[in-house]
Amino acid sequence: MKMLSLGCKTIKDGITTALIFFIMGLCFILTGIWVIPELWILPQITIIMGVGILFVVPVILVASFLKNR
Repeated sequence: MKMLSLGCKTIKDGITTALIFFIMGLCFILTGIWVIPELWILPQITIIMGVGILFVVPVILVASFLKNR
């Protein structure tokens, strides 16, 4: 049984994936601030999702670095 490991196959893939997650997190935050109307708590949910995505970026970078060193 093969054990799954966290991280990308190469450092370049890890940086690209982290950059995409970073841009996506910023887009979620900006969307929650400016685009979504104040209906219930939708802007707050969107901003929290964006912050959660931004917290994943260092995990991807560190895991890719540790996997490829």
